[in-house]
Amino acid sequence: MPQSEDPGDKLAALNSAVMGTTMPTVILPDGQRVQTGTVGALIINIKLYDELLSQSSVDDDERRAELEAMMAASLPVLKKAGMFDLFTPEDWMRGSSPGRRFVGELAIKDGHV
Repeated sequence: MPQSEDPGDKLAALNSAVMGTTMPTVILPDGQRVQTGTVGALIINIKLYDELLSQSSVDDDERRAELEAMMAASLPVLKKAGMFDLFTPEDWMRGSSPGRRFVGELAIKDGHV
């Protein structure tokens, strides 16, 4: 039976790749483990997503799906850290950033509020 990959390990690998360095995991006072670098990696991915979608001549569905998967992987950590208490999904959806809108819509859809 194949072993499933730990979501925390997958997020650590994604964050480290985006940030260009290995990012540690920390333990919150309530005992939850949280991958550091998640917000920084998310900001980079949102910028890349926005740039990709702004290039009207580019039709790169594979890259778009890759960036969407990386942004989606960060949502559980954002919820644990209280990010959606500070900035609601509706706040994320305001403005002209397609990446922020994607994060806000996904947070609502997946119940991260």
